[in-house]
Amino acid sequence: MRMSLTIDDALLSEAKEISGLPATATVEDMLRHFVENERRRQGLKDLAGMGWDGPHYSRPTFETLASEFRALTADRHHSPSEELMREGRRER
Repeated sequence: MRMSLTIDDALLSEAKEISGLPATATVEDMLRHFVENERRRQGLKDLAGMGWDGPHYSRPTFETLASEFRALTADRHHSPSEELMREGRRER
């Protein structure tokens, strides 16, 4: 759609600066950039609550997860190959 717009020059230059688009960017480029960012923002908002909600420092470490896994699987019957792997670990 073609139309004539009157846009404040300071607002246009600030929008280009904030968006990181080149000085030669058109209004259509800036609108496309705005729409893409809003879609990303909405996508992240939709994902809220699906992952780890705690602070970064309280995320379980690999060692913690591995020890919990070992504790869960300690009493089950192990296959011969698993027994051999355990023996190999003990020898190291």
